[in-house]
Amino acid sequence: MNDAERCDKAKRIIQEWTDKQGHERCWYYPDLFNRLAVLFSVKPTKNPSLPTLEEFREGCRRYQQEEYAKK
Repeated sequence: MNDAERCDKAKRIIQEWTDKQGHERCWYYPDLFNRLAVLFSVKPTKNPSLPTLEEFREGCRRYQQEEYAKK
């Protein structure tokens, strides 16, 4: 795949996420970054870890606050 094709595919991946609604548009979107990492052959240098439930809930709260403030 050449650079232009890779760029076009990256745009489609990002557009798919941008168009998501409701719970599908969660602030925590590992699928988006995983797909881009595969596309650009980015290898993780650390093992992924999930935030604590409290941190996750705080992230959801901040995300909603930021999104609702835009309206």
